[in-house]
Amino acid sequence: MKDPIGTFERVRDNFIQYVKTAFRTQYPSLETEREALLRATSEEEPGVFYRDPWVEPLPRFATRQTLAELGSAEIPGMTPEDIGAFKGLAGCGLIGGFPLYSHQIDMLRRSMSGENTVVTAGTGSGKTEAFLLPIFARLAREAVTWSPPHERCEHQNDWWKQSSAGWRTARAEQQLSPRISQRAGETRTAAVRALILYPMNALVEDQMTRLRKALDSLNARRWLQQHCRGNRIYLGRYNGNTPVPGHEHRQDGRPNDRKIQDLITELQQSEEAARRVDEHIQQVDASGASEVEKEKAREARYFFPRLDGAEMRARWDMQEAPPDILITNNSMLSIMLMRTDDDGIFARTRAWLEASAKMSFIWFWTNFTSTAAQPAPKSPTSCACFCSDWSSAGTYAAPHFGFECLSRSGQCRKRRVPQRFFWRPVER
Repeated sequence: MKDPIGTFERVRDNFIQYVKTAFRTQYPSLETEREALLRATSEEEPGVFYRDPWVEPLPRFATRQTLAELGSAEIPGMTPEDIGAFKGLAGCGLIGGFPLYSHQIDMLRRSMSGENTVVTAGTGSGKTEAFLLPIFARLAREAVTWSPPHERCEHQNDWWKQSSAGWRTARAEQQLSPRISQRAGETRTAAVRALILYPMNALVEDQMTRLRKALDSLNARRWLQQHCRGNRIYLGRYNGNTPVPGHEHRQDGRPNDRKIQDLITELQQSEEAARRVDEHIQQVDASGASEVEKEKAREARYFFPRLDGAEMRARWDMQEAPPDILITNNSMLSIMLMRTDDDGIFARTRAWLEASAKMSFIWFWTNFTSTAAQPAPKSPTSCACFCSDWSSAGTYAAPHFGFECLSRSGQCRKRRVPQRFFWRPVER
C-alpha cells in the first residue's frame, strides 16, 4: 500500500460523513460538538469512533521477471510450446504484466523440477500466485492435448430454468431426473488434477473469486476455445455451501423430487444474482463513470458463478465428473473420504493417476498462525505446500514427504501428511 495514512483518513471521513448525513440535526452547535467527539483520538480524551492507526513498515519483496519474460530456466521440464500455452492461460486473469516476486518464481522452478516445496510469508506476499502458477503450468501442458468434446446435449445448460419447465415435466412422467450432467459429452478423462485445502470456508470463497477470473473470464473462455479444442478447465468448490446435500435418486431408483427441486431453486437464485450483476455493470458503463469505477464494477462479476462456464454447479455433477481443481476444507475432505457418495471423485482420480506416471497430482494446504499464540513471528504467517507427484511420492512404509522450504527464516520441518487419498503402495 503506497498511502496507508491517506487510505485510513478517507475511510474515517466517509464514515463520519455518513453519520452526519443520516443523523443530521438543525442545531449547528450540536453538529460541531458531535463531529469533534467523532474525531477525538487523544489519550487524555479517548475517541468514541476510532484510534490513530498503527503502521508496521515491512521491506518490499524482491521482484524479478514478468510472466512474459519467463523461460525454460524458470519453468524446467516444459517445451517452448508448453511454456507458451502456460503464459497464455496464466495471462487471461491470474497474472498481469507486473514483475513476479522472487519466491513466486522459485516456487515455480522448484515445483516444475519435481521438488516438494513450502512457501511461508505474511499477508499480501503473493502466496496464492506462488502455488497457482505450478498448477496452471501443468494444466496448460495437459489441456492442449485433450481430445475435443462431443456436441452438448439438449438442455445441458438450461435444464433448471423456467423456460425448461416442460422438459422437466416430461422427464418426471418418465420417472427420470431432469438433471443433465454438466460435463456430458466430454471425451477426456475427468479427475482432480489439483486439490486445494483451506482451514475455513471464508478462504475458500476468496479463492473461488480468484479462480473464476483466471479460468472463466471472457479472455479465458476465448483462449480455451482456441487452444484446447473447446475443452474447459473446471473448478469446483466442495463444502457445506455446495448444492445440494443428499441423493438424486431414492433407494427404489426413482428421482428424489424434493432434493432435485432444492437444486433447481439454488441454481435459479444463483443465475438471478449473476444477471443482476451484469445489469449493474451495464448501468455503470452507461453512466459515464471513470475507468476505475467501471473496472471495479466488472470485478463484481467474479463474486458469483456462471452456470454455463467452468465452475461446477452441484455436488452431483462433481461426483460424476470430478473438477480439475477441487477446493475444499479439512473437515469436508474428512467427510468425503468416509462417504460412499463421493467415492467416484477419488476412484476416477486414482485411475487417472495410474494411467500415466508422468501426470502429477498437486496438493496444497494453507496454514495460519496467530500472533497471540506465540511471540514470533511478529506478523501473521501462512504457508502453502506443494507436493509435485502423488502417484510416486508416497508409500505406506515411508509416511513422510521431504519439503523444500522457501521462507525468509529458512526454517521448515517435515510434516506427516495423509496417504490414502488417491494412490496405492509403490514398490521401491
